Amino acid sequence: MRADLHIHSRYSDGSLWPAELASLFSGAGLEAACVTDHDTLGAYSEFATAARICGLQTWPAVEIDCVDAASSYKSEILAYFPDGRHAETATFLAAGCAERASRLAALFKRAAVLFRSPELDFGAIVAQKLAGRPAGLPEPDPTAFRYSKTDVFLALREAGIVAKNLEYREFKKAYFDTGLFSDVRFAKPELSLVSGLVARDGGVLVVPHIAHEFGDSLKTILEGMDRLDGMLGRFRELGVSGVESYNYRTPESAAINALVTERARRYGFFMTFGSDFHSLGTTKDGPGSFYGDFSGFTGRG
Repeated sequence: MRADLHIHSRYSDGSLWPAELASLFSGAGLEAACVTDHDTLGAYSEFATAARICGLQTWPAVEIDCVDAASSYKSEILAYFPDGRHAETATFLAAGCAERASRLAALFKRAAVLFRSPELDFGAIVAQKLAGRPAGLPEPDPTAFRYSKTDVFLALREAGIVAKNLEYREFKKAYFDTGLFSDVRFAKPELSLVSGLVARDGGVLVVPHIAHEFGDSLKTILEGMDRLDGMLGRFRELGVSGVESYNYRTPESAAINALVTERARRYGFFMTFGSDFHSLGTTKDGPGSFYGDFSGFTGRG
């Protein structure tokens, strides 16, 4: 199948609704796609319904923030549920979304004081998330959205409190990393914990964009092959089954994927394919521009 198994919707940090994504990706010639929002499965039901209408194969999926102290890994892990069962993982993620929403509300209160802007309110972000819903779709569950510190930054930029051309990376360094803005932290679970949850649900784990750990640099990967092999071995120990071939959007992307694929297969991993699409008109654009020939999850667990 022509498959892109790494896409984000409005339920996390994407800009489109799940039904819009299904139409967009089926129209781009794909045969299979998965919405993999950060830390929430909230988009799946709507995406699956629209995907069936569009003739697009899909499975429940999510990208979970995690860490692994043993390998110094601080990123995400993709989880897919080919049998459709994900109750234990979904319960865990729902608790995390609720905690994030509570902490983000506190961040907005601090922002209102720091920037002397009492109009700043977390409720406005919730309303913004729910705005622009296409007619005919059922009302979404507001508690299923995954909020992040990026939402604070976007609200400040939208209100003109910080410069419109300011990038989040610069804002993060100036306010979040220094503690000037807030010392609130969103703790990431250990990969070993996530692996257990997903395994009990019959799910399959896949490492996304592994070259991010090496600055998306082929030279850095080649210089750090021992670390790459060590990470792959550690992931295998933790029950991970796959590694993602990813659209790094650099001239080295094809070479990086070829190298990662060769090393991953040595450890018995299968490969998935992901564009990490977020929104039209951004650096993470291009529905249908990156995909691979995927044979499904049968026997992959």
